[in-house]
Amino acid sequence: MRKNFIIKYLIPTVAAIVSMTCIGIAVIGRDTAAGSGTQSGVITKSAAVSMGVAEQTFDLDISSPLQIEEVLVSAGQQVQKGTVLFRVTEDSVQSVRTALQREILDTSRDCDALEARQREVSILASQSCDSSAIDAEYAGVLYRSRCDALQSKADKAREAVDEKQNQVNENLLQLTRAQQELADAREYLNKAQIAVSENYDSRYQNAYYYIVYEKTRENAENMVNQLEEQVEHLTERNESLLYEVDESLRTYHQIAQELEKEKLAARMDYDAGIHASQTAQEWYDIQMAGLDSALQEARGRYQTALQNIRQFDAYVAHNQVLCGYNGVLLDIMVEAGGTVCKNDILVRLYDQKAATINVLLHEEEYPAIDQEEPVEIVFAEVPDQIFEGRITKVTDQDYVVTVTIQGDISGLYDGMTGDVTFLKRSEKLQ
Repeated sequence: MRKNFIIKYLIPTVAAIVSMTCIGIAVIGRDTAAGSGTQSGVITKSAAVSMGVAEQTFDLDISSPLQIEEVLVSAGQQVQKGTVLFRVTEDSVQSVRTALQREILDTSRDCDALEARQREVSILASQSCDSSAIDAEYAGVLYRSRCDALQSKADKAREAVDEKQNQVNENLLQLTRAQQELADAREYLNKAQIAVSENYDSRYQNAYYYIVYEKTRENAENMVNQLEEQVEHLTERNESLLYEVDESLRTYHQIAQELEKEKLAARMDYDAGIHASQTAQEWYDIQMAGLDSALQEARGRYQTALQNIRQFDAYVAHNQVLCGYNGVLLDIMVEAGGTVCKNDILVRLYDQKAATINVLLHEEEYPAIDQEEPVEIVFAEVPDQIFEGRITKVTDQDYVVTVTIQGDISGLYDGMTGDVTFLKRSEKLQ
């Protein structure tokens, strides 16, 4: 059992060691051939590193600060875009979302009130027409408008039912996937626990393997705990959504019944044909112009409120704030127990794509270098590591070549001087 476990979990490490060893041998051979200055097959120049520093700020406009629960990264750590930086408390996230949802509800009500006011003014304007024929025609328009509005309300209620049911289906799909992932994680944990148990008696003789098994078991246990929480959350969400579906159905049936009653009432009003003409056209135009402007502004605020909550949900996913860059963390500007608000700096990092060296070549050297081949970079401050670079920009006027450093740059700093070795076009090292 122990041998199988070792093979499964240590092969990547052995492969990495072999790869590093092979790279080291090749690089030593090239260095030996290159030396410094211009040799037969290479050109070596010294230049300083320029490290690009990026700042990730909290750009969302929120009404209350987010409380930091746990910082999940540290200075010097290499991160990718999407790496979880830290976790915020559920209460603070809920507080912000509640405020954002309240803004959506308030602006939606403003739009509804202004639209209702527009309809009211329109009705009053129509009533100002001093003609029974116009009154009768208006009655017909009013009847159709009321029926359309009521039918639209019923259709929206039906759409709300369908939307809730779609949410249930989507949640069930997520729950099924999470349950499968949990089952796989538990099986993985069980294997890890068996490996730890089988090697417990020999933990002092084979301490390395025992530590590897124990660390694997801890990781598996953490994974199981996280998935159990996710399954529990999705299960609770499913129960809540089912309740919301039932409520939506009841609302829809109630509106459908009211629709039929209101159609009858509207028809009676139409048949009665009693309308008064009291509102002048000029007053109507003035009122409508003001209402149009107010409604446009209210709709703009409503769309902004919708956009704000979408941006918040994308930025703070599952109570976690994600990194927006690839690079090496320079400073963590928040700490557990602290808070973040709009425009607060979250992290500062060396942008991995922006670690460059600008190398000045002589006129006769510039056309000789092979711009398609990688270059080697050696720093005196990091003697045991040879970095690879790619030529990303050339300037024909002054023979400046920009080299972007590849891979892990956590050991470098701005201004560090390195020796950059280029391959010549005509003579590539084997």
